[in-house]
Amino acid sequence: MKETKASSVKRKLLLWVVILTEAFLCSFGAPFQASAEENGQSAGNEKTEVVFLLDASVSMNKYDKDHEVTEAIRQMAYSLPSCYEAGFVAYNTEIQVKEPLTSNPEALDAALETVTYSGYTNAGVGLTEAVALFSEDKEVKRYIIMISDGEIDMPGKKEKELSRESYVEAANRAKEKGIQILIGAIGTEIDASMHIFDGAELTDGAIYWEEQAGSAAQMIERMARARLKIPWQAVGITDAGGGSVRAKLPAGAGRVRLILTAEGKLEEITADYSAESGHTTTGTKYVVVDMLRPSSEYADIHFQAEAAVNVKAYLIAEYFVKPEVEVSYRIEAKEQTQQEIKKHIPPEYEHFADIAIKLADTQGEKENLWDNEKFEGQEVSFLINDAPYMGIIREGQIKTVLPADGIEAVTVSVNRDQWPDIYYIEQPVTVEIEKYADPEPAPAPDYRPLWIILGILAAAILLIVFRLMKKRSATVIYIAASPKESEKKMETKNCTYSGRFSMYVVRTREGRDIPPQSYVLFGRANGRLTLDKILTSCGIKFGKIGAEDIIFYPGQDHSIIMMDQSEGCTVMRGSEIMKKGMGYPVFYNEKITVTFEDEMTEMEIHYKNLKPGERELIKVI
Repeated sequence: MKETKASSVKRKLLLWVVILTEAFLCSFGAPFQASAEENGQSAGNEKTEVVFLLDASVSMNKYDKDHEVTEAIRQMAYSLPSCYEAGFVAYNTEIQVKEPLTSNPEALDAALETVTYSGYTNAGVGLTEAVALFSEDKEVKRYIIMISDGEIDMPGKKEKELSRESYVEAANRAKEKGIQILIGAIGTEIDASMHIFDGAELTDGAIYWEEQAGSAAQMIERMARARLKIPWQAVGITDAGGGSVRAKLPAGAGRVRLILTAEGKLEEITADYSAESGHTTTGTKYVVVDMLRPSSEYADIHFQAEAAVNVKAYLIAEYFVKPEVEVSYRIEAKEQTQQEIKKHIPPEYEHFADIAIKLADTQGEKENLWDNEKFEGQEVSFLINDAPYMGIIREGQIKTVLPADGIEAVTVSVNRDQWPDIYYIEQPVTVEIEKYADPEPAPAPDYRPLWIILGILAAAILLIVFRLMKKRSATVIYIAASPKESEKKMETKNCTYSGRFSMYVVRTREGRDIPPQSYVLFGRANGRLTLDKILTSCGIKFGKIGAEDIIFYPGQDHSIIMMDQSEGCTVMRGSEIMKKGMGYPVFYNEKITVTFEDEMTEMEIHYKNLKPGERELIKVI
């Protein structure tokens, strides 16, 4: 395969860019670290596949006699987030070791133990095998981290050319699958003619140099920060020969890994923490403490090391959460004018969905992650029905209001890329809006039922009054007992007056002579009639001597019922003295004698029947 002049120039430019970048990173390590962590916020939680491709040719013995490269790969495998799967391929003349993609770093650890440096450098077969390990899943980030000390080298010219062709073909397949090839050069001087760098050029990858990074572990770490964007957070640096590192553990995290790296050997390593489970992995120059659902506030790693070995500590936290969404439907009446109110015009209504968002842990005790004080006041971006919103966490939740017209549900997604940790969020979350009907407008007042009720009440009152009046017109009199009969009651309502009174004043107190008088009862309205009224109508006036308390009522069988209610009068029916307050029937041709209260005035009343001619005359009159 012949190389064109343009390709050579392009590769040379790429290499010089890498050199300048590495030089800048070495000079400004702290800014790089901050930038890498910032970039890591947007990619650390995406499903990612990484294949470590190691040149295991005999020449690697010269530059990696202590197997620091395999140690660095092992460290990286144990430090990857949960959403990563890693595979491993070691090649020399042929494939020496192959480990498929796995989320179990112990499988890679076992494969790394079998690596030996021998044979030639058949990068074509190595890259071909590495590309073949990747899945066909969609929405997956893919990387090959290739570590080599030099150019493709095979026993014969033909084999070398075939390896180069296979390498380019594999690099093109990697490009088609969206795989970026990151090449770490070990102990190799920069040479623009090396075909090994074609993989980075064809896949928009990058080239890193061990000499610029400081060590193989630091070189791979820079690849992970800058390209894989893993959000490791620095928690401590020490140059002491021994001691400990204390890291504050983030509350509510589902998984936390605390990573120590050193430029020299670490010994006598212990870790103190509380968690649901945990595992400590140690290497010559690194420690990885993997904690599942830590419950202690701090984790401490104690160690012994050579003096001035520059020990660094990093932390990576992962959260497993799901938005909790509460939606309340609310109706508000629009403001009306006084004229609309007077005209009884029904109001128009506005409809709202009051939304409260929390972030609940999907493991452990399912608590709300935002209840932690570190989130209070933080601004959070989120989507509701694919529209972007911003909210501030207050008292463990974000509240917002959405017009509810035209929507039946809200679908919420929280932006997971705004925090420096890794969030695995089960979303979107959809909640139905439980709507209810608008209030029915108050009907115009209908007074017809009221008038009907009032009419019924009035009729009832009239009926009661009529009955009372009728009852009042029916006078009940207690009739005095005769020798043969007992006392009895008599109603006078159906009785009418008949006959007439012939009255004779026997004597008066003054000795006046009063002529006989006649008082016609026939035709008069039934009811109560006093003797005083009768005497007055005849022109006889005795004064207050008891005549007003002698009362007459119409009785049955043309009788007159007479009652003495006076205090001092003496009334006799025939020869019988009438009892006070009792009624006595008086029939035709019977005589009543009254002695008044002055004990001087006396008169006789004779009850007579009218002759037929007298009745006719009264009717005519």
